[in-house]
Amino acid sequence: MTLNTLSRRGTLLGGGALVLGGCAPGPAAAAAADGGPDPLQAALDPAMRDGSTSLLVMQSGRILAERYASGWSAGRPRELASVAKSIVAVLIGMAIEDGFIDGLDQSASEFIPQWRDDARRAITLRHLMSMTSGLDDTGLALRGVSGNQLAINAAAPLMAPPGTRWAYNTAAYHLLFHVLAAATGEGVEAYADRRLLGPLGMAHTRWVTNTGYGVDGPVTNYYSAASTARDLARFGTLVLNGGHHQGRPLVRAGFLQALTTPSQTLNPSYGLLWWCNAAPGRDATGTVAGYRFPRSPRDTVAALGAGGQAVLLVPAAGLVVIRQGNPPSDPGLFDDLLSSVLATLHV
Repeated sequence: MTLNTLSRRGTLLGGGALVLGGCAPGPAAAAAADGGPDPLQAALDPAMRDGSTSLLVMQSGRILAERYASGWSAGRPRELASVAKSIVAVLIGMAIEDGFIDGLDQSASEFIPQWRDDARRAITLRHLMSMTSGLDDTGLALRGVSGNQLAINAAAPLMAPPGTRWAYNTAAYHLLFHVLAAATGEGVEAYADRRLLGPLGMAHTRWVTNTGYGVDGPVTNYYSAASTARDLARFGTLVLNGGHHQGRPLVRAGFLQALTTPSQTLNPSYGLLWWCNAAPGRDATGTVAGYRFPRSPRDTVAALGAGGQAVLLVPAAGLVVIRQGNPPSDPGLFDDLLSSVLATLHV
């Protein structure tokens, strides 16, 4: 694969714009200051060879390396798959702070009327975000829904009492888009632009939706988002900074901590729509997988999506690593990438 490389040693990632310092695309391995190969660029080479279309390494708000595959560029968004779950989680926190939602333990039935008169009224927003709703998503379409997504997903029956079973349930997560829209009264796109994307300067991020048709006419069905490595770096930096952006608090640090720590004992690798490395647990398939990133620091947290999309954060090192691309052949790609980058930075 032919690689385009942007070397970003010391490039500042600001609130609305990148100060790029006139750097231009260069060869696959940039030169270090002493004229030898740049060890950080070399640390990224295996990931670039394994299907990555973009890689970005940022520490303490400065981009240290940025790489793109042929045909890709800093301004070209790529679908995030379930990385969008972690973005929605932060939006839920913002809606709580804005008074649109009472809290994580509020019954989801207050936004999903179909649940008000049966056992599903026990499902809270925390259950939906921790993947412990107990809902059965068997047969539910996750993409290309031609009907009303809210009505279809809300019809899912309980498989187990809420809080007693952990199962990665994307259809249940899709309900949170509709919860957010109902709670704020202004739609997901408008609220996200006003509270998160706009303030962070995430100008190349958009929501992945389609139009469905229910008994009351056309509706918007939500699936994911598409974004760029730089936009994701802005988002990751917000989380690392405890919800502050340019000295302004956008979301409470305590809420972000709740998102990125084990949310239950059924799967200690999962927070609230975020993966964490603090304790051994299961992966998205439910397999007992041990630590999510065995060779990486225990404070590592991640937003992960199908096909190898990732926002990897190591708070103690002030580190953000973004990977977008095609499915990697190496299942340990993220752990290898983090380990190599940290070793290069002597962290």
